[in-house]
Amino acid sequence: MYLEGFLSAEERSHLQDLANGHFQHSAVAAGAAGSSAIHAVRTSQSTTIPRDSLVRCIEDRALALQGFDTPPSHLEPIQLVKYGPTQDYHYHTDWFTDAAAHATAAQGGNRASSIFAYVRTAGSNNDNSSSVLTGGGTNFPLLDVPLRDERWCRFVDCDDEYERGVTFRPVAGNAIYWENLVRDGAATRGDQRTLHAGLPVVSGEKVGMNIWTREAPLPPGVRGK
Repeated sequence: MYLEGFLSAEERSHLQDLANGHFQHSAVAAGAAGSSAIHAVRTSQSTTIPRDSLVRCIEDRALALQGFDTPPSHLEPIQLVKYGPTQDYHYHTDWFTDAAAHATAAQGGNRASSIFAYVRTAGSNNDNSSSVLTGGGTNFPLLDVPLRDERWCRFVDCDDEYERGVTFRPVAGNAIYWENLVRDGAATRGDQRTLHAGLPVVSGEKVGMNIWTREAPLPPGVRGK
């Protein structure tokens, strides 16, 4: 689901202020239980942000989108991720393939859903015009491409060199929502169609926001106050 206007300009500016000076090299899930590591497949920088009143408002919006029966305890801490020229995140799923290490009941289960919002798509803090950024789309290679109606081209890269699937344009304030798991009898399993990549930024800078919702409550202390 593509969400237009998920974040306001004020919210985007505030999120950048919270993250300023805290970005570090992004990590990926490693083999050991609950651990992560630096890997060449992900060359961005990332940070979690404190849960002030504005961030809590964004969390409430994310929960309302998914249904009012989803409690706040299922949300992971919001993560901001920054991509400069040549930086990307190779094809991956947000749901954990090694559930025994990263998605046990004690860890809140697997990631049931994802929201990726575009916080900044520009070359300077004062300009959020999407025209400043080149590259940096979000590609889902296993999704069917929408009809090539020119209205879709505001949100989908109709001239994309990646012939497989669909590439969503990074437009500041907009977001993508998807569900990571499908029902398989009494259990759930990861949906392979959610495989995606953050394509390399060619010029400019992209700042995105990850909101991940778990199947069950996270352990005490993970979300903060």
